[in-house]
Amino acid sequence: MSIFAVNMVHFPESCPMFNNDIREKVKKTVIKGEDIAKKHRIKILSAVVSVMDHRIFCVMESDSQTDVEKYLNEIGYAFWNSIEIKQVQFFEDILKKL
Repeated sequence: MSIFAVNMVHFPESCPMFNNDIREKVKKTVIKGEDIAKKHRIKILSAVVSVMDHRIFCVMESDSQTDVEKYLNEIGYAFWNSIEIKQVQFFEDILKKL
C-alpha cells in the first residue's frame, strides 16, 4: 500500500463551522466515514484541522490515488474543499534507506 498526504482547504463561506448546509452534509457523511473508507480500501492514519486557516490535513494509506479520490468524492470533502493529493513516504522509512 502507498501513503498519501491529502491537503484540503475551503473558504470561510463553505466552512462547516459557519455554513449550516455544509455542516449538515458533513454530519451525515462522517457517520458513514468508516464504511466509505472500507469500501474504497482507505485507511486514515492521521487527520488534523487548522480551524482558522480552513485547512484539513490527512495521511491515508491506499492502493491507489484513484481510490483516495473516489473516497474523497463519496464522503463529500470534494464538494466544499480544494484538494491536493501527494504520494509520500514516512520520513523514518527514508532514513532507513540512507
